[in-house]
Amino acid sequence: MIRIVTDSSCDLPVELVERYGIRVVPMSINFGDDSYSDGETIGVDEFYTRLQSGDFPKTSYPPLGRFVQVLDAEMAAGNEVLIITLAKALSGCYDSVSMLLEEYPADRVAVFDSKAATLAQGAVVLAAARMVEAGASYQQVKEAMPGIIARKAGYGAINNLTYLARGGRIGGATAALATALNIKPIISICDDGSLEAGQKVRGMAKAINWVVERLKQEGTDFSSTTIFIGYILQQDAAGQMAERMRAELTLGEVMICPIGPTVGTHLGPGAVGVFYLKPEN
Repeated sequence: MIRIVTDSSCDLPVELVERYGIRVVPMSINFGDDSYSDGETIGVDEFYTRLQSGDFPKTSYPPLGRFVQVLDAEMAAGNEVLIITLAKALSGCYDSVSMLLEEYPADRVAVFDSKAATLAQGAVVLAAARMVEAGASYQQVKEAMPGIIARKAGYGAINNLTYLARGGRIGGATAALATALNIKPIISICDDGSLEAGQKVRGMAKAINWVVERLKQEGTDFSSTTIFIGYILQQDAAGQMAERMRAELTLGEVMICPIGPTVGTHLGPGAVGVFYLKPEN
């Protein structure tokens, strides 16, 4: 049996995790001296409630002992394991797991840098899991991973710049001015998985328009790929984006999902974005 393992920054909904037997290792979330395991001892709703109350958390990759527990269990069951982590550009998880795997048989365990975060990472994980379900061999999945990872994409708009400023990614004065002017920066996932704030628009409606027009640059037929629409406390905006996309693009599977704590820590309350694998030519 082939087991797909990832960390909780992928933000995949529980129903997909359970359906495909994906093992999700929780990221660590710290509010001061209080430490939590993402999805286990703190959920999305509680996390954003605390975030809005003024607590500013820190996140870190899972303790390696959690990966050891998963790997030992899968090795004992005779399984082959493929681990897909949060982007190396955003976390030390990939490097630490790579070192850990030196203790395990190379022909049964492999790790890949998703070069993505949140639901773009989820799209990569889901593609691997669906290959396994379709009957692909371990070697076939491993060989396909670089191509899958290269197809990931994601664009989103942030409503509140305070948290990017707190994290040192932009200046406080810039954040205050942008908020006063109702400016929404567009966040894109770069080739290495890092997050880049580029284009700026005024208002969420224009931000949604920018994202849809950006998708059109790749074509209008997305029926062969899964589209994830992610949001942070803006489910209505996510619904509006879905309606706009359905009106102007040919879509297949569409899932609207909350963005979890790992990325949410830096974006803060108020965001909506689209994440997917670019359709194969």
